[in-house]
Amino acid sequence: MAERRVSAPIEDPIFAIIRPALKVGAVCGTTGFVLGGAAGIVKGTTPFLFATASGLQTFGLGTTFWTCRSAVLQAWTPEYQKPNDLVKASALSGAITGGSVALLTRGRSNVIPGALMFSLFGFLGQTAYNRLSVKSEIVRDESKQGFWRRMSEKSWSPVKVMNDQEYAEMLKEKMLKVDAEISIVDDKIAALRKQQEEEGATAAPLSPPPSEKGV
Repeated sequence: MAERRVSAPIEDPIFAIIRPALKVGAVCGTTGFVLGGAAGIVKGTTPFLFATASGLQTFGLGTTFWTCRSAVLQAWTPEYQKPNDLVKASALSGAITGGSVALLTRGRSNVIPGALMFSLFGFLGQTAYNRLSVKSEIVRDESKQGFWRRMSEKSWSPVKVMNDQEYAEMLKEKMLKVDAEISIVDDKIAALRKQQEEEGATAAPLSPPPSEKGV
């Protein structure tokens, strides 16, 4: 029977942007709801209304920011994204998010301050995340190496851990040295044998001539 190949479904790019943005917005909204309720209790106002307003505002901030960031990254660098691209996208998305949310909630006079503030937040947050991710990758790579390999890479360590290729190269070098020493020994043995043969030929007594018998 012929095999049937089922191709993976292609995800809609718009849905691919909105779905993670809603997840980020839900996390931000939940955090804002909890913190808003705690702040409402501390201030002595109605905690539920304060928490709801804070939750809706943080939900809008998180969803808008992540939607703008994903759209910018898909437009700029759809295949390969450098850390600087992520920083630029986060700063631009922060400016758009801060300006739009400030316009809807606080009026036009707060658009520029909100854009500048959230642009700075996006820039600093993405920069800090990039540095932490690089450090975590370094720690992860070191943990994969193992304790003895990390110790062997120290300058003061007398032990060196080698992989299979390095070990094969070391054995190859040792075999070449052994072959060279064997060839030198063979040459010396051949020279000694030749010397012994020459000394034996010179030390052999001369045979006497045959005696003449009378008739």
